[in-house]
Amino acid sequence: MFVKKSKFLISLAMTASLAGCGGGGSDAAPDKPDPIVANTISLTGKVIDGYVSGATVWLDLDGDSKFDKQTEPSVVSTESGNYSFEFTEEQASCVPYSTMFVDVPVGAIDEDLGEVTEAYQMSFPPSIEPLSDDDIRNISPLTSVIWGQLRRQLQGSGKGNLSCAELKADNNLRQELKREIEDVILNLVAHYNLSADQIYSDFIANNDSAVYDKAQSIVTGLKAAYKHKKDLEAEYPTAAEIRVVIYQDKDKDEEYNFTDAWYRDEIIYMGTEDFIEFVKLKDTGSLNKIDVVLTKLHEVGIAWGDQSFNGWLSIREDVYINADQTYRCGNIERVSFEKEGIHYELGNTIPTVTFPTLDECINTSLENPYERNFSLRYSETDYEYGAEFYFRDMNADFQTLSNWVNVKDKGAQLEATELFTAFNAMPYRFDDEVALDVSYWRKSKATGNVVIHKNDEGEWRKETKQDDGTTVYECSVNGVNWLACP
Repeated sequence: MFVKKSKFLISLAMTASLAGCGGGGSDAAPDKPDPIVANTISLTGKVIDGYVSGATVWLDLDGDSKFDKQTEPSVVSTESGNYSFEFTEEQASCVPYSTMFVDVPVGAIDEDLGEVTEAYQMSFPPSIEPLSDDDIRNISPLTSVIWGQLRRQLQGSGKGNLSCAELKADNNLRQELKREIEDVILNLVAHYNLSADQIYSDFIANNDSAVYDKAQSIVTGLKAAYKHKKDLEAEYPTAAEIRVVIYQDKDKDEEYNFTDAWYRDEIIYMGTEDFIEFVKLKDTGSLNKIDVVLTKLHEVGIAWGDQSFNGWLSIREDVYINADQTYRCGNIERVSFEKEGIHYELGNTIPTVTFPTLDECINTSLENPYERNFSLRYSETDYEYGAEFYFRDMNADFQTLSNWVNVKDKGAQLEATELFTAFNAMPYRFDDEVALDVSYWRKSKATGNVVIHKNDEGEWRKETKQDDGTTVYECSVNGVNWLACP
């Protein structure tokens, strides 16, 4: 990806008329040959940590990560980190398929930190996307870590170095790179609410100090997250999906009484078994050691009950840390069916029990839930709807389907139709008035890039996904008049 609509230009010098080639019809003077103009393509950008001048920017055509001065084009960055290439057409055709490196030597100038005293390297990954006439390449720590992740993945899978020629010839390899880049960017956009344009931007010129600070944190966290993800992929080779994010979060610091802590969220989807773990890491350079486990969830699912309605049972074991560093653990069981396009789900939440340590925290009881919830999801016209109703023992409707508790061995005796009847009597449609004796409820409707939520407290929230991947949040008390959420 490149930043669009900037002062950077790609320009192509047009060749002279070819009308004289092949004879006949030429208006050119017969005693003068047609002029020969070499096609060149200009590419400019910035080297950003702070702005770095005196760094060598070069295009790795053969993919060996080594600078060949004889065959690989290079320039030196100047004031404000500016650099500018004049590529031949052949070189320019390789720009989307080649890594661009920046060698920052001792003596280069970082306009934020002064003279560089220790040499280092930054990079910009293959974009796969073709160049256009309004693109710019800003090379920064953020772009460097994206390429670092891609390179380690490819080397770990035995693919070795990537040359322009190999990527041009191998569509599968190009698509693999493109998917990995998109995955990294989507994680950044979702977690930090930064747009992809911001990630690739000149955040110094934009005077965006908040993004600058996040960028420094992101670089550190991405490096550690990628390594941990690769370790998990080796440990769980059949996983459907693995997600790892390492980050800093002031809200979590306040919640758990830490200072500038590093956190890791880890999710492993196995199809019928999922693992989720949120931890605080030890603040070491590698960020690979757990200091405190904050949350640990393990869920197992099995086919259950009437399979003509796709009956499914999942049981999740939960562990959470307490303020005094002890742990509480409990369980949630969920039964679900599908009928005529509606997803029905009943959940029972078992009270947690506290234990002195994480290892001791085991609670397998599924009797006597303290909370029960009934949820539905369905589609109508262009909308996706959802409704959830939560009951506790002080609510009269807590006893609805009272025999649907600890259901693991009851698949043959509990009838799905009984559950459908109970659910269909509930005011689950978005505009239905809720007169049930409930602990709380919430509903949602979604269409396109907009989701609207409302709940029993009269709160409305609208989430609008922007084209750049960020989300705008608006709040209301009536679903008609909307203001930015506080």
